Parts: sequence; structure tokens; C-alpha cells
Amino acid sequence: MGRDISVSTGAYDGYPMPDILQSMQRCGIKNVELAFIKGYVNEFTDADLSRDYARELVALMNSLGQRCPTFSGHINLGDEDALAQFEVRARFAAELGASRFVTNAATLATAERFFALAPDMAAIARQHGLRVCLENPGDRVDNILNSAADIPALLARLERDVFSINYDVGNIISHRPGLDPVADTLQALPFCEHLHIKDAYYRDEKYHFCALGEGQIDFIRLLPAIEAAFPELSFSLELPFRLLRNNDAKPYKKATLLPLAEIENELLKSLTFLDDVLKETDHVAGK
Repeated sequence: MGRDISVSTGAYDGYPMPDILQSMQRCGIKNVELAFIKGYVNEFTDADLSRDYARELVALMNSLGQRCPTFSGHINLGDEDALAQFEVRARFAAELGASRFVTNAATLATAERFFALAPDMAAIARQHGLRVCLENPGDRVDNILNSAADIPALLARLERDVFSINYDVGNIISHRPGLDPVADTLQALPFCEHLHIKDAYYRDEKYHFCALGEGQIDFIRLLPAIEAAFPELSFSLELPFRLLRNNDAKPYKKATLLPLAEIENELLKSLTFLDDVLKETDHVAGK
């Protein structure tokens, strides 16, 4: 396969980064999506995203045979201070060696501010050699990117040499429960630079995140379609095992850390599932 397949550090919420990267190495993971998303991973401030910290992380990844092709630093691009937040994350992503910067787009309430700021954001991204991949949210707050149907009009207002889409199939379940997540993702694929692959299910008035193949999403239907039509399309396994969403799709965390052994087991199950499905797809296709 020619694509990058990465794993997000979001699976390890609560652990220090050296422990995370060493655990990922034990799982055989070489492509790492470093995730710095406020409210979803370890607490941090923008001041923490320093050049020194980027150099520290790059040195650690190099020592473990890892790299970071995609950086995940979700913000609402329509916030009043969005441009400053964007600039910090774009610089940090580039210093990590990433070529893709994944972020949310903007809520409908802040959309016009985002579109006004977008040219400046595009200039910053170009300066750092980044593609900006806008992601559909999971929190049920109306957004300029609620579903695949929103993508053509959204991208028509943006500079396409910089802005693209990171579609997240696992977010559809909570953000737009009435949609078929596979059909919606298939509709989005022609516009995508990158994907987030995550599984989830709804039970006991909560949304739970789980190993691939154990939730509601029909990956036996989705992954072969991606492999057949978009064999070079890169994606990351984003598996936030500690995260929950309530009945209104608002996120919160389990009170205690998951044991590292449990996280590693769930990641390895997911990687095995992914490998088995893609190998079967290639076998059927005669590759």
C-alpha cells in the first residue's frame, strides 16, 4: 500500500508522551499522529507547544524509529483568537515534520469570522508547508461541516492548494445520528486529503469508543471501498478509548486512566482487524 497509516496518540489520554511513544513502539507503530486537542487529551496550553518541545518530541520519535506525518490540533477556526491559535499549531506541526494539520472547521455561529480569517490562515500554512485538513465534528453543535453534503460549498470558499478535508467516520454517529456513517463517508472521499478511522457505539445513553470492528460502523463495507477507489488516501486510527459522549454528544472522560496493557491490546486488535480487512480486499482484487 502506498498510503500513510498512522495511529493517534489520543488513545493514551492521561499518559506522558515518552510513555505513549514507547508503548506505540511496542505495538510496532512507526507513523504517529501527535494529538494536542484541548479537552480530549492531556491538559496543555499554547505556550507548551514550543520549539524546544517539538525538538524533544522529534528526537524521541527518531530514537524509536517513528515519524509524525499528520498533526492533530483541533480548534474552532472561527474563534476570536483563532488566528493566533492556528499560527502556534501550524508552526508546531511543521517543526514535528508533519505535512498535514488536522483541525475542526468552524461552528455556524462563528463561520463568517473563519471565512474572513481563512486567507491569513492559508498564508501561514503555506509558509510552513502544510495542508490544512478540516474535520467534521462529533458534538452536535451546528458546523459548516456537518456532513459530506456540506463539503463542495465549503471548499468553494477556500484556497484549495491549502484547505482539504479530514473526514471522521466515527464522529457521524454522535453528530448526525440519522445518517449512515459509511454512505456519508463514501460521499466525502473524493474531497479528502486524510481520514480518521474510529469505531463507536451507543449504549446506556452514552457514546463509547472501541476497537475497530467492535462498534456500529460497517468497516467491512467501508474499508474495501476506500482501498478500491482511493488506494493512496492516508488515514489515522483515532481511537480515544477513555472518551465518552453523553446523550447530547457532549464529550467527557472516564474518571480513571486505562491501563497501558489494555490500551495496547485494543490498539493491536484494531491494527489486526484493519490488516485482515485490507489483505482480504487485496486478495479478492487479485493484488
